[in-house]
Amino acid sequence: MTDTIKRIAIGGAIAAAGLFGYLVLRSFGISEQTIVFVVLAAWGLLSIIQMEKRISVLEERVIHKDYSAIKSAIREGVRHKPKHDQPKSLADGGAIKSFITASHELLFDDFRWFGAVLNQHISEGWAVEEINDTDVRGFDGPRVGRRYHVFYNAWKMGTIQVTIGGSDWISSPEEFAANRRAEVELYLDNLRFVPFDSAHSLVATLALYAGQSDQDYEKARKRAANIANAALIGHLWESVRNPDFDTMFEFRTEGPYEALRQLVAHWKANDVDPYKQWGGDRSWDTEGA
Repeated sequence: MTDTIKRIAIGGAIAAAGLFGYLVLRSFGISEQTIVFVVLAAWGLLSIIQMEKRISVLEERVIHKDYSAIKSAIREGVRHKPKHDQPKSLADGGAIKSFITASHELLFDDFRWFGAVLNQHISEGWAVEEINDTDVRGFDGPRVGRRYHVFYNAWKMGTIQVTIGGSDWISSPEEFAANRRAEVELYLDNLRFVPFDSAHSLVATLALYAGQSDQDYEKARKRAANIANAALIGHLWESVRNPDFDTMFEFRTEGPYEALRQLVAHWKANDVDPYKQWGGDRSWDTEGA
């Protein structure tokens, strides 16, 4: 209300000043064309001054943001201990029931240990924590899958989403079971404050366990590393190209998640349940599990 009154008062003052100026100039016999030119010039000058003030305020918000708390939590904070809240079912996690198919249920089951797999293989500092939310966000509308929070030390960086990939699931569950594909998405803020090797570890691990496996594990690992390199270089380019804004890191990969299925099968064969034994975290750090 105060701002509105202030704008009205300023507008009234400008109008009064304009009228007074008009009367004064007319008393000296100055033409109306000259008066209009003077008024427009004055109005333009005021507009420029107001615009500069607005830009200055925007720069204060964008360029001069205080990142000290974020950098401290990332660089010096204690690593977040994941506290998984796994959904019991897709419907229990909030997914739209009419969207759920047998193929979605199969994918949901295949990825039940995905959070633990990531925590076991990503570098120090990262922590992935599953949340009880299966209503996955997307540009093309609501989808169905699993969601995770991502932390680096004490700072929550963003999210991971896992949804069904390909198109075989549309035909029948049998087609999908024979040709399984998942889409994994990663969204992170403030990634520029994380060391490159750590950032690379997270992206490469996602690419590895969502992708196609090989008899030669080293070949699959190198392929995942190259995917991570390309994604991080692209993010660096955009960050340099738009230095005044915080560029969100977005990464998407799709594949048959063969490496994930192989590891889960190996754990099952050896009576390993990473959630019961390690709390869904690293096997060498079971404190509080």
